[in-house]
Amino acid sequence: MKSKIGWFILLFCIYGHAQNDISLKFKDSIAMDFTSFLGSDNFETYYFKNNNALIKQNTSQKLQYKNVSLGTIESICLTNPLQLVVFYKDFNSLILLDNQLNETLKIDGNLLEIPLKIEAFGLASQNKLWIYDDFLQKINLFDLKNNEIKVISTPLNSKIKNYSSDYNYFYWIDEKYNFYSISFFGTIKKLGVIPAYDKIQIMNANKILYSKDNTLFYFDIQKKENHKIEKVINSSDNFFCNNNEISIFNEKIIYNYFMIFI
Repeated sequence: MKSKIGWFILLFCIYGHAQNDISLKFKDSIAMDFTSFLGSDNFETYYFKNNNALIKQNTSQKLQYKNVSLGTIESICLTNPLQLVVFYKDFNSLILLDNQLNETLKIDGNLLEIPLKIEAFGLASQNKLWIYDDFLQKINLFDLKNNEIKVISTPLNSKIKNYSSDYNYFYWIDEKYNFYSISFFGTIKKLGVIPAYDKIQIMNANKILYSKDNTLFYFDIQKKENHKIEKVINSSDNFFCNNNEISIFNEKIIYNYFMIFI
């Protein structure tokens, strides 16, 4: 009995006091033909996969990029809509695209001077890419101009479970739900411990959006507060957040909402 009470107190300390609900205010819904929704940018442009092609669509245009020789698209980096990065995991390759989805650069991890097994990536500042190498379990900065690789970390102690990045930091959650960041200069910082989740989106160093048992949560890491988000459609497992707007997609319809903190 004492053990159970102890665990309750520990969880209370880690995740804060009672959950504060967040309501969602409906913005609009958009019907699109896609097999997998990848996200949106600040210009209200949507990105998704359909028949293994990358589709970029807004109210004025619809563009497509498809690379049959590289197989299946694993993921995409939307940090800069003018310079997208597409990951083809099966061929250990990254493709850079301009805002019209024209290919500008191909990076084959097998053909680099020091071969890398690309497991995680993201666009960094100063014309560089974050790349996590699964061979040596180290984080690197890859110079797009000079094709040079700079190792900025020692081997990580645990595998990367999920990750995200911005120009100045690369973020990751390991298999024990520890949340870390590494700076452009190689400084690693533990940011906290994340609740168990089914799906997750790392928004920045302080904000996490995740789903657990078909329920959405907004986790404030700095305040250690877990906010339950109002359920508005049957499924809340497929989502993407940009600023304070959430897109929830179900049966080829994207539902957009504003988050309202109660």
